[in-house]
Amino acid sequence: MKKNIMNIFIALAMVLIGYVSYAQDNSDKEVMACCDKTESNAFEDPLIPQTFAVDSKTQAMVVIDTPENTIAIMSRTTSGYEMSSTFLIDVVKGRHDIHFIYKPKSIALYDNNIVFLASNRDSSYIGVLNMQGEVVKMTNKFAGAASAFSYDKIHKRLYVAGLNPSGFNVFDIDVSKGFANINIDTVSTDNAAYKIYSIPRKADEIKQHDPYGLGLTMIAMGTVFAALIIISIILMGFAKGLMLSQQRKKNKSTATAETSVDTTPTKDLSTDKKYISGDEFAAIAAAIYMYNEELHDEENTVLTITEVNRRYSPWSSKMHNMNVYRRR
Repeated sequence: MKKNIMNIFIALAMVLIGYVSYAQDNSDKEVMACCDKTESNAFEDPLIPQTFAVDSKTQAMVVIDTPENTIAIMSRTTSGYEMSSTFLIDVVKGRHDIHFIYKPKSIALYDNNIVFLASNRDSSYIGVLNMQGEVVKMTNKFAGAASAFSYDKIHKRLYVAGLNPSGFNVFDIDVSKGFANINIDTVSTDNAAYKIYSIPRKADEIKQHDPYGLGLTMIAMGTVFAALIIISIILMGFAKGLMLSQQRKKNKSTATAETSVDTTPTKDLSTDKKYISGDEFAAIAAAIYMYNEELHDEENTVLTITEVNRRYSPWSSKMHNMNVYRRR
């Protein structure tokens, strides 16, 4: 009886494990199918800059010509590709305001339209051309640099992204009315057709939390005073250590001098046989002086100067020191 019950439980457990694994496999397949469908149908291209785009039906190719600042449209022929038309983004020659020149950043083909993104340092715009290179739509210029865009075909949204000095910009543009009717509201950022996100600067964040700058002032002054106090403590400790080391050296030298002093009792120099008095030194000096005086010979005071006659020499003649004109 117990064996039958155990077998029934084992069978039920096996059935339950099999059902769970089957359900898990089905859910994974549904998720993968959904993801594959979303990835294959939602976005036409990734959110990266593109300089080339090809139409799968007509095999026409559009190219961003960066040196000429143009968009080139190339059509397919039997012998290859040939240039059909070009579109100038912005005039470059003869201009010195390089940071204000709009340059093409990315290009794509959507619904038989050539969609491109042009940008400079501070602003961007979306342009739409037909396959003949004619203007279909030029959107309003919106603030912020952008470099890439991607199209969500299901939700009819155009996502534009770019970097700025403080972070990055993200633009969400509504394309539900078609690329020929894109309208970017550059006045109201709350409009669903135009959304921008940028990482705020640290200065803006500090201003938001401390509008009057009191906290920043206290932190700055506290940091300065704390640094000064620490430096003062270090200098005082250093000076105290230096004074202690000098005092130790002084004490050590004093102790050495005291130990080197002769502690033997002084002798009576007057009774010492080796002692010579000052009178004796004076008598010895007088005897030496008189002895030296007696050794000196007496000399006769006779002059031995003789006259010397020298020959005449023109080098010492006064005549040559006279002025030439005076001499004449």
